[in-house]
Amino acid sequence: MEKGQKYKLISFNGTKSSKEQCDPQENYWKLIGLEVTIEGSAEELNFHDANRVLVFFSTDLISEGLVSHNSIPNTLWIHRKDLERVV
Repeated sequence: MEKGQKYKLISFNGTKSSKEQCDPQENYWKLIGLEVTIEGSAEELNFHDANRVLVFFSTDLISEGLVSHNSIPNTLWIHRKDLERVV
């Protein structure tokens, strides 16, 4: 996965919906189906989980009522298996 490549979010943390009730600000499952752009890998950006990549959402996460703890707005660390390449 390289910076700038387009993917679609097909699941979040390996599931299509939350198995437990979650805080609405952390209901990232509602982003499933959206297209994302790779911002970088864990190795490149010194993130602790090598199975994740930083992805950028064109949707404003704050206006969706979601929290993003990253310095780059509208980005989340997503597991590689939760993404499907857009061709």
